[in-house]
Amino acid sequence: MPRKRNTALYFTGGIALDANSAILCGHLYLERDEPSVTRTMFVDDGEWFHLRDLPDVVYASVRRPPSRDGRAVFCFLGRGGLLAERPSGGEFRDTRLPARPWLMDLREIDGVLHACGTQNQVLRGQGSDWQRIDQGIVQPLDDAVTACLNAIDGFGGDEIYAVGDGGAILHWDGRRWTPQPSGTDLPLYCVRCAADGHVYAGGAGGVLLRGDRRGGWVEVGDRSVCADVLEDLAEFDGRLYVAAVDRLLEFDGRKLRETAVPVAGPLAFLALDACEQALWTVGDDCVLRYDGREWRRFACPEN
Repeated sequence: MPRKRNTALYFTGGIALDANSAILCGHLYLERDEPSVTRTMFVDDGEWFHLRDLPDVVYASVRRPPSRDGRAVFCFLGRGGLLAERPSGGEFRDTRLPARPWLMDLREIDGVLHACGTQNQVLRGQGSDWQRIDQGIVQPLDDAVTACLNAIDGFGGDEIYAVGDGGAILHWDGRRWTPQPSGTDLPLYCVRCAADGHVYAGGAGGVLLRGDRRGGWVEVGDRSVCADVLEDLAEFDGRLYVAAVDRLLEFDGRKLRETAVPVAGPLAFLALDACEQALWTVGDDCVLRYDGREWRRFACPEN
């Protein structure tokens, strides 16, 4: 689709704030094959505000709970290692993490930020104090990337799961990583430690796994519903939602089904984030919010 402006954006992630507001991460369509910056935008009840252009390609962002001063902190991780943190109402502060060569995901686990990426690297820390916790799994980087952990999540500092290429599932017990037999060799792109006590992992070919290190892993996906790539997972209103490129799915603990999204216009689902009030989804031009009753599309004025 031709774009009218050089500032037109496609969206790859964001942070849900409430039913009417979110912070979104977009890239310029004119740079689509090789993005160089990430434009952070704040949308509030249909009004859009430009926060900052980050000089890295951001695919992971998290909202940290309020600290002693009562302000939440919004964190954006660039694949090249830029960690940009913005306290609510404050200014951005930047930290550079050692990426080899790319970092793919960021999650706060037990009050501490964790990042993972290519060559099975895993970092843990905050501020300027970061340490590697990838002993035994990290692989040397020679001429090309040979392994990647695409996503990380955990119930606590001694119960962390990372998933990645070749169906890899790794468990961290606070001291060491242990490979888990996933039953698939397809790449896994997302993982969620859910409120029901299970861990869910999704990836290529519609693979959706449920399990943990104790009970093993079972397939709960349904190829007749979706055999496409599962890009992201989020929980909202007692259900697990799954971003599957051109459709949104939901899993109620027993059955996977496609979610009806009754809004006009093209749909795309690449990333999800949820807060108590709403589920937000983004993909290409498509920015949607579901508050448990109705769907709403937010049109970016740059487009």
